[in-house]
Amino acid sequence: MPKGESSSEKRSQTLTILKKLLLNIKALPKSGIYYLNAFLGRAKPVKSKLVFVISFPRSGTHALGSLVSQENLGFRYHGEFFAFNHWSSVIERLNRYYPFFSFRYYLNFRTQRQKWRTYRFESSSLNASQTMRAIKKIHGIHIIKVFPTHLSDDVLQSIIAEHKPHIIFLRRNHLDRFVSHKKANKTGKWHTAATEGVQIEIDETELNRFINEYEKFYERYFTFATKQGCAILDIDYEMLQDSQTIDSIQHFSAWDGFADFSKLAKIPTTAKQDSSRLVQDSYLTKTGKKSVDFEFRKIVVS
Repeated sequence: MPKGESSSEKRSQTLTILKKLLLNIKALPKSGIYYLNAFLGRAKPVKSKLVFVISFPRSGTHALGSLVSQENLGFRYHGEFFAFNHWSSVIERLNRYYPFFSFRYYLNFRTQRQKWRTYRFESSSLNASQTMRAIKKIHGIHIIKVFPTHLSDDVLQSIIAEHKPHIIFLRRNHLDRFVSHKKANKTGKWHTAATEGVQIEIDETELNRFINEYEKFYERYFTFATKQGCAILDIDYEMLQDSQTIDSIQHFSAWDGFADFSKLAKIPTTAKQDSSRLVQDSYLTKTGKKSVDFEFRKIVVS
């Protein structure tokens, strides 16, 4: 890259950071007013709801998110919020309840794009529990995607115990998800790019470890959320196109009294990167196994 272009980009990035900082400073008076009213017991009640989509990479969360993302109807989708991998309109508004939030979030958001790191939120200057308390002060249904590497068990479980969010579990066939994950890692393309021609090898040990880790995570959080009294909806990836499943997701996420379901999306927005099953079929033929052997089975509560 030419030196002049590099310097220009650096100046642009510096200006963006300064603008973010100024916006956060500008929000301080509003933050002060809020805390004063809260201290005096004059804070206004807010209609707010938390919904966690607890799932795994390559499980169809992008498609599910498109069904519950409509801000004009109160559905605020935050994506991989705790991974600094999604920017929503709410982030700037959080400055009123959590001073300098968006400035710090932006710095980590930018760094995450340069060098991805798991559990980054906990090593940042932001506090996940305080962030959830701040989000609940903003009107709306807040839907947040949570993967195993976003927050540690201690932090995630403390948030669930405190806020009792509605929880949607989304499961997908282990082999299909493993192949999709391997192809995305190999190409660096996680959305929309075609990967039919991408060749990968399936290592039996790696696949079994992949299955074991995610099944344990699912079982751990299903059990924990149940004990905490959280409302739970457990969905299979293959049912995301089913109209009844779509209705159940939207009714589960909405707050009591919501009536505008006809205005919500009825077809999930997604772009399959790989419509073929060449890698899976080759592996199944080689091993003598069947696709059903890799089903991510739902926990049945007796």
